Amino acid sequence: MRCVRGTLVVAAPARRGYGGRGPRCRSRSVGRWKGVRSLHSARFGWAVLAVLGGLTVGCGQGAEEVVLQGPTMGTYYRVRAVADSGDREAIRALVEQRLEAVDRAMSTYRADSEISHFNRLAAGESFVFAEETWAVLELAWRVREESNGAFDPTVGPLVDAWGFGAPGRSEEPAPPLEDRLAELRRAIGAIELASEDRRVLKLEDGAALDLSAIAKGWAVDSVSEALLKAGYPNHLVEVGGEIRTGGHSPAGDAWRIAIERPPVRVSDSGERPETEEAAQPNLQRILPFTDGSLATSGDYRNYWERDGQRYSHTIDPRTGRPVEHALASASVFHTNCAVADAYATALMVLGPEDGLRWADENDIAALLLIYHQDSLEELPSAAFQDRFGTLE
Repeated sequence: MRCVRGTLVVAAPARRGYGGRGPRCRSRSVGRWKGVRSLHSARFGWAVLAVLGGLTVGCGQGAEEVVLQGPTMGTYYRVRAVADSGDREAIRALVEQRLEAVDRAMSTYRADSEISHFNRLAAGESFVFAEETWAVLELAWRVREESNGAFDPTVGPLVDAWGFGAPGRSEEPAPPLEDRLAELRRAIGAIELASEDRRVLKLEDGAALDLSAIAKGWAVDSVSEALLKAGYPNHLVEVGGEIRTGGHSPAGDAWRIAIERPPVRVSDSGERPETEEAAQPNLQRILPFTDGSLATSGDYRNYWERDGQRYSHTIDPRTGRPVEHALASASVFHTNCAVADAYATALMVLGPEDGLRWADENDIAALLLIYHQDSLEELPSAAFQDRFGTLE
């Protein structure tokens, strides 16, 4: 029998994310910051993948493993930890307590969440956030500035308007009218953050916070850190597609995370792939690593078509419209899951050329997959090549 060591996990864009949304972006730099930012003291973390499978097969007896999964944050979680089976319920309690805390603070679906409280405010009113939620907002705002608005935690109303949020899910989607787009764009970024008391001021009616593109990754990091603190350094945590690994797999070696290859895209003529296999995702890369995160954003799972026009769920807040470039997916490796996911979302907005340039300028380990008619081009950043090498 052929012996294979290690655990293989497939990383792909989540089919349905936190709050039912896809990757987030941003529109014009309206927001302002007051006070002193202490980003390096904040706990960073988050990303976007989907564990489609995980199997450990070894030549000998591997370490004992606890495997847990369940619903959370409108999606699911999966945790694999090298631990005694008798620790299962203690680990489950630890995991679900952290997931519930993040959901209770950051959900856009729960009326009692901090985010929902803020979104109900009128212009001129403000809300003081708890420390953890503030740290997520602080990170999101940092990435907004780094990406020149390609990532923005206030883009949610635009996503809703294009039929990809909860309000549009039960309706037949249609492009919003230009007047409506202009109105929504005025509210993008229209908040003011004051770090001295963790207060956010709403500057325009209609401005709203949506942490869908970062909350799951933050939850992944939070669970991973809780496991480490509790004495379980060897683990893998995944929430709705975001993945973070700690230490080694049950086989004693690095965790093996596979990046999904997007399926063949329907051509402009409307022709479908010739075979069923061509229409299914496959594996693009298998990355062995420990103590790191991988996040993938993509546009091939969530889109709609009308009158021959394809509308991606990735909305560029700078234009208020779905992206139209040929970037199929963007995967980012980082020590923190939240950072990886935010960067992956920003890259999906920026597109292949601007995205690769931005990744190289900022030393981001990213792998871009680009549609070319019936094929895919792999475009790795310099940092990604340094970390994982080039495709053979």
